[in-house]
Amino acid sequence: MTEPSTGTSPLTARGSTWRREVFAGMSTFLALSHIVVVNPAVLSQGGFPHGAASFATAAVGGLATIAMGLWARLPFAVAPDMETNAMIAFSVVGTLAYTWPQALGMVFWSGVAMLVVSLLRLREAVVNAIPAELRSALAAAVAAFIGLVGLRMSHLVITSDSRLSGSGDWTAAPAVALYIGLAVALVLDASGARAAAVLGAIAASAVYCAVGGIRATAAHATLHDAGAALFRFDLTVIADPRAWGVILVLFALDFFGSIAKVVGLSANTPLHDHEGRVPGMRQALLVDAGATVTGSAVGSSSFVAYVESAVGIRAGARTGIAAVVTGLLLFSRLFLSPVLVHVPVEATTGALVFVAVKMLTVRRPGTTGAPALIPTAAAVIVTVATLAIDQAMAAAFLVSTAARLIRRRWPHPALWGTTLTLVAGVVLQYLNR
Repeated sequence: MTEPSTGTSPLTARGSTWRREVFAGMSTFLALSHIVVVNPAVLSQGGFPHGAASFATAAVGGLATIAMGLWARLPFAVAPDMETNAMIAFSVVGTLAYTWPQALGMVFWSGVAMLVVSLLRLREAVVNAIPAELRSALAAAVAAFIGLVGLRMSHLVITSDSRLSGSGDWTAAPAVALYIGLAVALVLDASGARAAAVLGAIAASAVYCAVGGIRATAAHATLHDAGAALFRFDLTVIADPRAWGVILVLFALDFFGSIAKVVGLSANTPLHDHEGRVPGMRQALLVDAGATVTGSAVGSSSFVAYVESAVGIRAGARTGIAAVVTGLLLFSRLFLSPVLVHVPVEATTGALVFVAVKMLTVRRPGTTGAPALIPTAAAVIVTVATLAIDQAMAAAFLVSTAARLIRRRWPHPALWGTTLTLVAGVVLQYLNR
């Protein structure tokens, strides 16, 4: 990586070391490795070839994450979005009766639109126009989402149709794994250990395997049938007016979901410059847009910056080196799955909840007073109610914009336009159900 003109390396400038970056990259991989199992399992419910979805998840996700590290120089992992894969499988294919090649065609066109607006720097302009109180709200929404992911993976909460529908078994092995991982992480964090989250996950994994035995998951990344969906997307779907609404929803989910995650993950870290902006933001947004286009050609739904990157950031990730490590490990799932699937997914849940707690309790600039607390509360409440970061973002922007109008402060044009677009996107999502 090119060194700044000050003569200091990027590692030194951001207060990190090679050892810390490598460990943090491994931590991020541990937290998100479940996606290689979960994404193809969800997409296969809509008829997508399982082997192709597995290959796309590991190969495209791994290469995109490496690109994130080398080009954007940011410690963000890139993987299929769990908000859109369920929508594609159960709504677009299941309810609207499109074929899976047509669904991939919609993902492709939404990715192309994302590339265009990213090249025109429209997404970058939106990010730079977000005021401090909304950055805090987005960080809180991301934290709440991370915590809910951990609770859902441990079966402490049950979801149905992307909504919380009840509580699970609080005494079962997955729940106990969360308790152990969270307790170990909290104790180590209190003693000043930077790697508290991942060490908690390792402890939970050891206990979980000792009690329940080592078991392999049948669904994992594989080279078998990897090309079953290669270029099988139906690009003619763009001629169907009914598909336009779906493409717009996918576009909105990616457009605003990535913004929320990048802003939320980088909040209160050295990833910001002295002006509060994230260097490499444009490249990061282009990487996830390019990954969506590539993923649609291979057999998967949209790719985005992944919230589980927070585990690595908490462990000290500050540069793209961590992302390169994560990407290499993610890509290795194609060849090492028979070994890696023995690590229980449930062991990472305590780490996710720990990171969520730390993100929710940290003090950030611009977080005092009603102008900041009300959008933050709205974002967290909507995240819990809907499990959708884009809808939480819409609520926070709407509340903040309304508050500015009440105080007779005209919002920035980008803020005003973003609010209207977010609300329209949420309305379209419900109309397409």
